[in-house]
Amino acid sequence: MEDQITTGQTIKKWGVIYGAIVTLVTLVPMILDYQTGFLIFVNIAVAIAMYVLAMKEFKTENSGLMSFGEGFKMAFGMAAIAGLMRGVVSYVYIKFIDPEYSERALQTVSDDLKAQGMAEEQIEQTMSFTSALSNPEVNFFATIVSLLLGALIIGAIVSAIMKNQEDEF
Repeated sequence: MEDQITTGQTIKKWGVIYGAIVTLVTLVPMILDYQTGFLIFVNIAVAIAMYVLAMKEFKTENSGLMSFGEGFKMAFGMAAIAGLMRGVVSYVYIKFIDPEYSERALQTVSDDLKAQGMAEEQIEQTMSFTSALSNPEVNFFATIVSLLLGALIIGAIVSAIMKNQEDEF
């Protein structure tokens, strides 16, 4: 029987790869002061690609078999590692390297809302909520939670599509 890999080995390997990629996707725009809404779609595409590649490798090394639970466990573990990596790097950048980043980002959001013709009262409400999330500590936890929530949804879908179990007769 050939050597099989475990979900834990797959989680560690692909979690670090996923973490490095999402950290770059987050950090580069922060450094370049580039704010855009389409980055969420880039992050979703990266998540899907990482989950598919990890599960494909797992199945290849395990005789083509993977249960839904194994796939979901891998997606969730990878998201936890990636979220922690991205959260730490973002925290360090916002807190110590570029403390004015949050102020610039908030100003960009405010300017965008004004350009869309939103009422001043709505802008104030939106900005009060947004400013609470711009705190580096809150951002750290929000980053981890958002990747874990993404894993719940995207990971479940990818796992359901890629699962392949022996017939249980």
